Amino acid sequence: MLHGIPGTIGGAIRMNAGAYGKEMKEIVKEVTYLQEDGTIQTLPNEELNFSYRHSRFKDSEGIIIEAKLELEKANPEEIKEKMENYKKSRLEKQPVDMPSAGSTFKRGTNYISAQLIDEAGLKGYTIGGAQVSLKHAGFIVNTGNATAEDILNLIDYVIQVVYEKFGKILEMEVEVVGE
Repeated sequence: MLHGIPGTIGGAIRMNAGAYGKEMKEIVKEVTYLQEDGTIQTLPNEELNFSYRHSRFKDSEGIIIEAKLELEKANPEEIKEKMENYKKSRLEKQPVDMPSAGSTFKRGTNYISAQLIDEAGLKGYTIGGAQVSLKHAGFIVNTGNATAEDILNLIDYVIQVVYEKFGKILEMEVEVVGE
């Protein structure tokens, strides 16, 4: 499931990362984290408030320092085959050959963001060095010289156009940190 997804285990837990119909909430048994007051606490899965691309850690400043995961036992050859299939699928469908922060927009409850972006005619649209990927409209890629401002402006533009055309408000999957 996680093979090929960029990031850390802590980040994957924080956003309940997932792919191919699976999410972190299915394998996380417990998480130990540093609370804002400096104390360390361990919580079981049931208290982590997992939902689509969300956990309790998105609502707090706690820092994940340890996690217990329960993985499925399987034949090593079958695991390797699944990993290769995931890799092949990503290479075919996603712009993994270009710098990006991964999937830019969350799926909506009754729509697929990338499909709306594509139908709005935004594939390939650029602002500065930022571009809506030609391969997968759900990704904003850096064509070589994009600034953070280019990327954020393009994200805002995409959100605006999709709302004007379809009345749907796209929600970012990536998180902006800093100014």
